[in-house]
Amino acid sequence: MKILVILFSLISPFLTVSHAYAIAPQIMGPDMKIIDNNIIVSLHIDHVTDLAAPITSGVEKEITFTIELLRAWRFWPDEFIVSKNFSKVIKYDNLREQYRALLYDGVTRTEKYFNDYSSVQDWIFTVNNVNLANVKELESSNYYIRIVVESKSLEQPPLIGFLIHFIPEVEMSLAKESPPFLIGEN
Repeated sequence: MKILVILFSLISPFLTVSHAYAIAPQIMGPDMKIIDNNIIVSLHIDHVTDLAAPITSGVEKEITFTIELLRAWRFWPDEFIVSKNFSKVIKYDNLREQYRALLYDGVTRTEKYFNDYSSVQDWIFTVNNVNLANVKELESSNYYIRIVVESKSLEQPPLIGFLIHFIPEVEMSLAKESPPFLIGEN
């Protein structure tokens, strides 16, 4: 009898099938090309279903993309070369029944309006054709690209994360590094 109970307790997790799992968001890319001696980077985020419900209900969200170029060293810490930051803010307006999206790249601010979530989703979770650096200004070596994506809600005051340690200010944080690539001749 004890053997049956032990056997059943070992097998029972495999007998129940759970369909209530969510795929975690992930960075697709970075896709890197060298065009006219410039390093051009594109990327997008997949599986962002957890962010869809708050956005469609009207919660204002900020998605921050940081794209960094680093030089790989063998026995030293890797060397930071350059980075580009992009901040995208999305807010659903219930009265107008449209999405208001803002893009700030450190220099210019762009505002767009969308009528459906699928089009705004493609725009807010994608960064295309970022001119990261000119290869003529770089020394011959191995380099790689690091991507950091963070999401936070703009509905709560920003100081609440500092005052209460149990409520994180950043809701989602993803990071990914590209494989190393050679620039110049070594």
